[in-house]
Amino acid sequence: MRYFAAMMLVLLMTAAGAAFAQENEPGSEEVTYAPVDPELAVIREKVGEIREVIQRDYEALLETDPEARGTVTVSFSITPEGTVTDAVVDCPDELEGIEAGITEALNELEFDLSERSENLPVTIPFDLMPPE
Repeated sequence: MRYFAAMMLVLLMTAAGAAFAQENEPGSEEVTYAPVDPELAVIREKVGEIREVIQRDYEALLETDPEARGTVTVSFSITPEGTVTDAVVDCPDELEGIEAGITEALNELEFDLSERSENLPVTIPFDLMPPE
């Protein structure tokens, strides 16, 4: 049984684009989609790696504390070279047992992004709840 019953992933970034829908003409049922920003696709892939670490560590924590729950917020910046800087993991006391593994995983990330001239800040909250 997977213990990761609910985990919400929200990617908030100040400089990355996202796909969005827009109607062509008023009254038209046709919808077109803007292309997905390649940088956003790379970031989503790497966030998936962090999600896997959080899931693994949270499932292990639930074995000793089956009621552990809360929101883990991961913040970092991606440098123009693609490395992670300013990594911060904020979690409630009952989830602090998973903080070290997440921090380590964040610091190991490398992003292959297009040429950038400044850091790209990223913040991701993960809501963790045990299965009911």
